[in-house]
Amino acid sequence: MSIVALRRILLAVVVILALITGGLIAGGRAARAAGEHTVTFVNASGEKVWVGSTVNADESVNFTRLPILEPGQSATIVIPENTTPGHWRGKFFARQRCAGVSGSTFHCEVGDCGNAADHCAINYEQDASLAEFNFDPSDPWGAPWYNVSYVNAVSLPITITPYGAPAPAPGSQYCAEAGCAKPLLSACPAAYLRRDAQGEPLLCVNPNRDAVTDYSQAIKAACPRAYSWSKHDTEPGNQVMYNCKECTGFTVTFHANDGVTPPPTTPPPTGAETQIISDWNGKCVDVPNGEYSDRIRLGVWDCWNAQGQRFTFAPDATIRIGGKCVDVADGSTADGGWVQLYTCNGTGAQQWRFTSGGDIVNTASNKCLDIGGWNPANGAPLNIWTCNGFANQKWHRALVTLAAGQAPPPPPPPGPRPRPRVIS
Repeated sequence: MSIVALRRILLAVVVILALITGGLIAGGRAARAAGEHTVTFVNASGEKVWVGSTVNADESVNFTRLPILEPGQSATIVIPENTTPGHWRGKFFARQRCAGVSGSTFHCEVGDCGNAADHCAINYEQDASLAEFNFDPSDPWGAPWYNVSYVNAVSLPITITPYGAPAPAPGSQYCAEAGCAKPLLSACPAAYLRRDAQGEPLLCVNPNRDAVTDYSQAIKAACPRAYSWSKHDTEPGNQVMYNCKECTGFTVTFHANDGVTPPPTTPPPTGAETQIISDWNGKCVDVPNGEYSDRIRLGVWDCWNAQGQRFTFAPDATIRIGGKCVDVADGSTADGGWVQLYTCNGTGAQQWRFTSGGDIVNTASNKCLDIGGWNPANGAPLNIWTCNGFANQKWHRALVTLAAGQAPPPPPPPGPRPRPRVIS
């Protein structure tokens, strides 16, 4: 065999090996990219929280919908790792003591990040405890990385726990739980403690994030498995950074600070006329044009104290207006079932439960009253949908306060209203 022929054979072998190796690498990357991680948020704080998120300045995709959680609730999201830039780096936090209309006057006392209830309208958060992540499949050391940070402040204590991974070895920082569940505001030096309007401890703010201070020393002593200042990871024997490349996701739990009393909420009494108001966009559940015929589909509209927005939660678990009951069309228990008016008939399609978490649940289907498709417009129709903790399923009630003999409310703003949709 000639030298030229031998060289050709060797070159062919090299090319084949390169193709096989390249295919294996590409296949591995594709399989990894297809398996996006999930994060489950658990609210163990004893008060309502609005989950917030901001991202690193590396084109990581920010979230446009995040859960709103009442005490004891949980919700799961998918991390957007398959979109440009092919990874996700950012942080999550609990916004507290929030109020106002989403998209307009909505703001929070802790973790404020703009005027949206279900996401951060700006990529910047006010001081709060942080759960930080690096989901980068190209990381040579084995992403995802995760940590709890009290570098800027302590609000609610946080733990991050991987799932879908082997149990960690004792003392290891690989696939182990980060953070701590213990109350931390009690460890805050008095000079850095902020209180709410009722005098309750709310936030402990670091006076200098880039230096060792009495704040960082106190927080590190109380919770050594979390950052207490920006260079905490340079200290010998620190326990602040974690990674777990085998995991499928994480549980982020917001814990309570003992001795902190959440703000009370008092629902209107049963039998009173109330408006049903969306926590997401501040619009009211509405009977289109005040037409109380069977099979008129309900929607939402700007609140204006109209008769078609005055609902009564009756003792028999029905929601009534205009002599009719709020009803799931044809007794559907499927996601997307239409919510309508219908003659009261005592069926499960007309039985509802208003939870302390702000959900209005149809008891027959165990599904929540939902603004279909996150439609922000006047006239957006209502459905039932699997309860998920998101803002388009969150409601509160406001008593109708017009006194007897008071002039009726003004008509709605100019412009045509959509005709009622009649279900055939």
